[in-house]
Amino acid sequence: MIREYQPADLDAIMKIWLQGNEQAHPFIDPEFFKQNYEMVKLFIPMSTVYVQDLDGVKGFIGLTENFISGLYVDEAYRRQGIGHALITKAKQLHNELVTTVYKQNPAAVEFFEAQEFFITSESINEETGELEYMMVCNVAHTIKIGKCAL
Repeated sequence: MIREYQPADLDAIMKIWLQGNEQAHPFIDPEFFKQNYEMVKLFIPMSTVYVQDLDGVKGFIGLTENFISGLYVDEAYRRQGIGHALITKAKQLHNELVTTVYKQNPAAVEFFEAQEFFITSESINEETGELEYMMVCNVAHTIKIGKCAL
């Protein structure tokens, strides 16, 4: 079940966030994520967050308007459709979605491409110095031509 964030979800979300970042970004010093942990913990309640709740939080998506600031799934529940379901929820709320994905994270790039996102630009992330892609999904356009499955 996908539902809105509740304050009781915060610890589970943060565990998934830290684990997911360390696993998906071995090219970034793990200390970077540990140093940003408390700041992210403060921002989560200020964002629009939806969680996949299967007897506890197994994944979540964070949105700042139409920008996907985070999409994470517990390692034990990956490749079971949770990420797709969370993206589908975001597509129900916005006509266009935008996110950034590190170039060195090909699994994430492939996932977003499978969700009808397209790379629109490449830049250097100021905080990490790593290359990242900006990826966009125009939900209204892709529905019109039959590519988005909502």
